Amino acid sequence: MIKWIDDFLALAEHKNFSTAADSIYISQSALSKHIKAIENELGVVLFTRSNAKAELTEAGNIYLEYALNIRKCSHELRFKLNKFGISPCVYRLAVGTIPCLAESGIMEPLLQFQEKNCNYSIDIMESDQNNLLKQLSQKEIDVAICRLDFLPDKGYEALPLVTDEMVLVCNKDTYPFEQGSEIDLAGFKLESIYTISKDSDIYKLAKNQLNHIGFKGELAGTFPRHMMIYPLLVQKGGCAILPKQLANLQLFPQLTYYRIRNAVTTQIGLVKLLPTDENPQLYEKANALMDFFKSL
Repeated sequence: MIKWIDDFLALAEHKNFSTAADSIYISQSALSKHIKAIENELGVVLFTRSNAKAELTEAGNIYLEYALNIRKCSHELRFKLNKFGISPCVYRLAVGTIPCLAESGIMEPLLQFQEKNCNYSIDIMESDQNNLLKQLSQKEIDVAICRLDFLPDKGYEALPLVTDEMVLVCNKDTYPFEQGSEIDLAGFKLESIYTISKDSDIYKLAKNQLNHIGFKGELAGTFPRHMMIYPLLVQKGGCAILPKQLANLQLFPQLTYYRIRNAVTTQIGLVKLLPTDENPQLYEKANALMDFFKSL
């Protein structure tokens, strides 16, 4: 009854044998056998099977409550036994992130979490904001590190970690100021403005910054990554409106950046799904990471 707890909880969460089996890295046939073994031991049917779906029965919902408590107690027991030298069970924590870890300083506390919690194995995968939120909703990742500016109000818990501001990146020959100087963007004639792709939050932030100064023109172009914009600025000129953390110009000494007066700000933070009343413990890995960041 206890042996296949994680298998049962995976199927209760995903309601699909194939998806649940993939989430715990076993075959679909093995998962089916494990669920059947639990049902045989308990003498009840836990799931109704129809085509690809698996829905909890009334008995299954009762067992779910106890299964969650059993797994929670099991985890607590392993933590307490760690000090006696017993090898802990390793839990995979899938962290999705926009391309920001190196520039934002978030990588260091992630490593600190790993060192403090040796029973967690962190897998980091990089993607764009929209895909990260999709992966989070489909529970392909446990937490996302992304921009919070346009995050939907419902369904997520967010912890702000870093605040940044939009800056103007251009060739050093364009304006005679020192790097990092504050400029009034409204006082300059802006031509050939670039930023990140239209489906990104950075695009929305750049447009907001331009709207603040009454800019009515069109952007000259957008690119998937900021590192694709910089060679263009070197070769053809123009400028880019980007978050300051992305203005790492060591590889492009011909370029500089200027801070913008009344700059639009942006926040990067840790995001997890809000737990449901039915399955509150299914998010405990995300809770562990978020609680660690809150303690810093």
